[in-house]
Amino acid sequence: MEKINTAGIELYSEEFQHSSYKAYYSSVFKTAYYIVKDKEIAKELTNEAFFKAFKNIDSLDDKSKFKQWICVIAANLAKNHIKKNAKITLVGDIEIFPNTAINEDSVSKVIETEETRKEVQEALAKLDPDSKEILILRYYNDLPYKYIADHLGLKMGTVKARINRAKEKVYKLLTKEGDLDG
Repeated sequence: MEKINTAGIELYSEEFQHSSYKAYYSSVFKTAYYIVKDKEIAKELTNEAFFKAFKNIDSLDDKSKFKQWICVIAANLAKNHIKKNAKITLVGDIEIFPNTAINEDSVSKVIETEETRKEVQEALAKLDPDSKEILILRYYNDLPYKYIADHLGLKMGTVKARINRAKEKVYKLLTKEGDLDG
């Protein structure tokens, strides 16, 4: 990949930027949209994610992980947007726990049925931004625990614990056994 230097900022060639934008725009947009649930804001956050990624591309050790890296950037921007604007948003149609072994087997059975998809969306909407972000990174973007830990600056055990807590919150909301404050 050919590097160019523009105004002191290391950037890869316009061809790299253009092809990356075309290839990954949809995934990055969906990541942001599922967190903020507003198309216009998601578009802005997607563009901001690409700008930040291209500006800081030299900090990415493995260029083959660009898609995962930029999705993490978008998720962080979306989470920060929610925190800044103090509103909780509805998460769109995603399968939040596909093909994963979890403690509560009944959650998998509940989510598999189409009629409960709305309940899942409502439960996800009630989650705090951190819980929503970590579930989307893990289950929507299918990122490994280690990758999430490295890019969020957390220990892998912390990531696993946060994912489990977030799944428990969803489980409680779906089974109406509790609320988010408990």
